[in-house]
Amino acid sequence: MIATALPDDEPTATSVTESIVTAVADAADEDTLDLPPLWDVVDPEALDALFAPMKTGASRAGRVEFDYYGYRVRVDAGESTTVSLLGGE
Repeated sequence: MIATALPDDEPTATSVTESIVTAVADAADEDTLDLPPLWDVVDPEALDALFAPMKTGASRAGRVEFDYYGYRVRVDAGESTTVSLLGGE
């Protein structure tokens, strides 16, 4: 399993979708531009909005899993947001 934590102090620095594409590209030893579009499997804007801080600044909690480029992607949010890759090619 590969896990990447998003920085809490700079929520706009790296989006959830950017972290997913980067993690999959790194795991597959591919360039991010060589991967198929993430929107083929999930709505990137909806995913980023789902894990964005609430208007009050509080963190959201939840989990989303989906398959992308031969990997099972899991995004967990709570105290921090983590992108994990389960399995692979």
